[in-house]
Amino acid sequence: MPTKKKFHSLNVGLAPEDRAQLALIAKAKNKTVTEISREAIRSYLKSYNETGGKAKDAEVSQAIKYATDGLIKAINSGVDRICKMLARQGRAIGTLYELSWMSLPDDENARKAFEAAVTRAKQRMAKHVEKDEKEIAETMKKVVNS
Repeated sequence: MPTKKKFHSLNVGLAPEDRAQLALIAKAKNKTVTEISREAIRSYLKSYNETGGKAKDAEVSQAIKYATDGLIKAINSGVDRICKMLARQGRAIGTLYELSWMSLPDDENARKAFEAAVTRAKQRMAKHVEKDEKEIAETMKKVVNS
């Protein structure tokens, strides 16, 4: 004859809506509220023992890792695309620069004028880049701080 387990009572306070839901589940399963409660506690204890109590932490950690990996992949893809576009643009500008240089007359004044134009263009671009960088930095600050 199998030995009957000895149980010790446990009093648990439940909100009325939780108690009503528990009663509905017990009725649907043709069990007592105590049996359903015991199953729930055993299920929780089993899960806790298997995960060391870190089931939610692991899920959250995994979700954060997945989201971070996706963001890093998107950022790297964008950076790669921008770098390729800049390389193409650099080659095109270099070609135009060489064509312009080659078409200059063999005159020192023409070469000096060309060099002055290059210097001026670099200075203008530097001003635009600095302005654009400041605008982008301010926009990013707003996004990060919001």
